[in-house]
Amino acid sequence: MSRELKAIDELENTYIDERVAWLLPQFEAIAPYKLNQRKKGVPNENLIGWERLAAIEAKNLKTVYPDERPEDEKEYGTALRQITALKKALKSATKTDLKDHALFNPVNTIITHFGNALSYQFASYKERQNTRYRGTVTERREKVNRIEIDLTDSLKYAHNILTDIKNGQDANWLDVSCAIALATGRRMAEVHLSAIFELIDEYTVTFTGQLKGKSRKVRQGDKAVSLREVAFKIPTLLPADLVCFALEWLNKKGKRFDKSEDPERVNRRFSKTLNEACKQWEIFPNDERTYHKFRAAYLRAAIVNDGNVDPYDFTDFAKEVLGDDDESTINAYKRYEIKPKSITRV
Repeated sequence: MSRELKAIDELENTYIDERVAWLLPQFEAIAPYKLNQRKKGVPNENLIGWERLAAIEAKNLKTVYPDERPEDEKEYGTALRQITALKKALKSATKTDLKDHALFNPVNTIITHFGNALSYQFASYKERQNTRYRGTVTERREKVNRIEIDLTDSLKYAHNILTDIKNGQDANWLDVSCAIALATGRRMAEVHLSAIFELIDEYTVTFTGQLKGKSRKVRQGDKAVSLREVAFKIPTLLPADLVCFALEWLNKKGKRFDKSEDPERVNRRFSKTLNEACKQWEIFPNDERTYHKFRAAYLRAAIVNDGNVDPYDFTDFAKEVLGDDDESTINAYKRYEIKPKSITRV
């Protein structure tokens, strides 16, 4: 990793660091005991079980990240995100922070039970969040609420930026990152950590490094391969050689993390600056200009460029080029339509 990336992250998740430092020794202390003792605790040894620890953590999260809405409207969105981060951080910490590494497996089992119990205490809020999101997506997909997007100026600008760096000129790395995201539809953590592009032809690359659902196995021949190791053939909205060069340019500039790093570090370090940079890319309405929306623009343009996508095959095509099985997210992209005469490839 570059010296810059070794520096302390600008947005360290201090809450998670503190909770891991407190919880992991608790889990390790109860790991040698029987299953029910791990769950309920060992009172005569003053040891707390994972069931009560989950209840304590739920109370802490609601205190630190309150939802001020009425009870029947609460969703605790930030707390839910921190639960996900906490589970990942605890699992990661077992690889390096246990005093007795012989307890690695039982501690991880305890973390799994603890995480499930903690999520269960927020299950009603998560369901409420999902219900609201589905309703919003359905409403926005209605024809009256659809938004036309014009990629012409942004694609020309992106092409100029990537051409400049290919010719040895300097550029703002934020613009280069946005250009890659628009041209390929890849996520922020993929662009800045996991993605590998290999040239196929003028507007096609293979992409390896899919992050969402990365633990899922995919059958290839007689083998089960991790999704992160699967190569996808994807179209590009800019010349593929420029896209491949740009990704390597980011790497040389120290703007990519080592592939072994936690993708969350990418989001903590770059999310604020990249989402601010996106506001200069005039594709979407002002209040919708985020890095992730480049995926929507990419998908809609890729459909136009393909020219053969039947409306009934929209979801299958989206899964193919985005590498995303989340149909609710894909459905959200149906809100956008390419404006007539907009350029969709340069």
